Amino acid sequence: MDRTILAFTGGLQSSVCLHWLCDHRGSRVKVLIAELGQPAPARGLAEQALRLGAEGAHIEDLREELCRDYAFRALKAGAVYGGRYLLSSALARPPIAAALTRLARDEGYSCVAHGAGARSNDLARFEASIAVLAPELTVIGPGQIPPLRSRRRVVEYARAHSLISEDDALSSLNIDSNLWGTCIAADPKTDTWEPLPEHVYSMTVHPGQAPGEPEQVVLEFEKGIPVAADGQRLAPHDLVAQMNRRAGRHGIGRVEMIQDRLVGIKAREVYEAPGATTLMEAHTALERLTLDQETLRAKAEVAWRYAELVYAGGWFTQFRKALDAFVDVTQEYVSGEVKLQLLRGRVSVLGVRSPWSLYDADLVVRDDEMELADRVKGEIWSMRALPYRITAMLRGKGSGPGQGRKPFGPELKAEGQS
Repeated sequence: MDRTILAFTGGLQSSVCLHWLCDHRGSRVKVLIAELGQPAPARGLAEQALRLGAEGAHIEDLREELCRDYAFRALKAGAVYGGRYLLSSALARPPIAAALTRLARDEGYSCVAHGAGARSNDLARFEASIAVLAPELTVIGPGQIPPLRSRRRVVEYARAHSLISEDDALSSLNIDSNLWGTCIAADPKTDTWEPLPEHVYSMTVHPGQAPGEPEQVVLEFEKGIPVAADGQRLAPHDLVAQMNRRAGRHGIGRVEMIQDRLVGIKAREVYEAPGATTLMEAHTALERLTLDQETLRAKAEVAWRYAELVYAGGWFTQFRKALDAFVDVTQEYVSGEVKLQLLRGRVSVLGVRSPWSLYDADLVVRDDEMELADRVKGEIWSMRALPYRITAMLRGKGSGPGQGRKPFGPELKAEGQS
């Protein structure tokens, strides 16, 4: 009898997977329940797993790890898949896979399993992550579990073994939620012309029902990482949770799109990401103030590639680490504050400031452009070097982050000085 660690979410797929492993394969199964900020209490999921035949349940709180090591890296990169999806589900799979392989090695299990379907993006994400992290482990997926090979088979198996209510069996939605956002996958048979029912949304109110009065928030960043809201420094998962609440009550972060899945089909996907949307908007505004034009252009290309890689399950690849190295260099000066307004589904940037700002009012308003042009006439390359010269002048020759920083407001002087 093999011993298997199963990534368990309590959803239909993982419930069928657990029951089949115990009842048909005869495996001794221990489940890993990752606490990622989902609505379902972890203890309740553990009890559910034990009822389905698991011999044990391990609960691991991954909220901080998800935000700090995965979501905030994607935020710094500006990774948005298809121009709209902030990768909430895609970013949650690598930390689950890492925890799964750690537990298997620590407790001597030879097999790991997941409940991803045969045509799901998660299949690629779990398989790729586990292959990199623990190539010696046997991975049990839909290829070895017949009920997972199609939605119809999953429902039939669940009905036959009383694992699902009739309402759940008839549902055309699959909902996955964590701190970074919620993914609502609609059945392909649903009409793309018709909106989804309001009750499927859990993180946001309808923008039309949001408060009529705007709310302001000031977000502070250090080297591209959000560290504080309205002057209060917070742990990463606490900051994201707070922004989910604040932006969610203003109906911010709803996205509906026709998305290209990894298997080559188009799917109707609906997302809620109030906190992530707000943080991304602020981060983008701060980059526009602190990065030069060429870096912004190159970073836009990297952001696109980064999102594609994460979506496809390539988090633990050498390429992602190489992209991170580039991103980290670009973020050295992305520090400062962004003032935002939250109102009925929209995030508006009201103000942005940074000690490393490349905006200089004197250069903008000076009226001697012709004199400047005359001085550099015939010196094309000198003109092209002007952005570099401005960057160096405003940051201070030879200074780096933490040296020669300009204050946000008026400089404070010691008592007695005028």
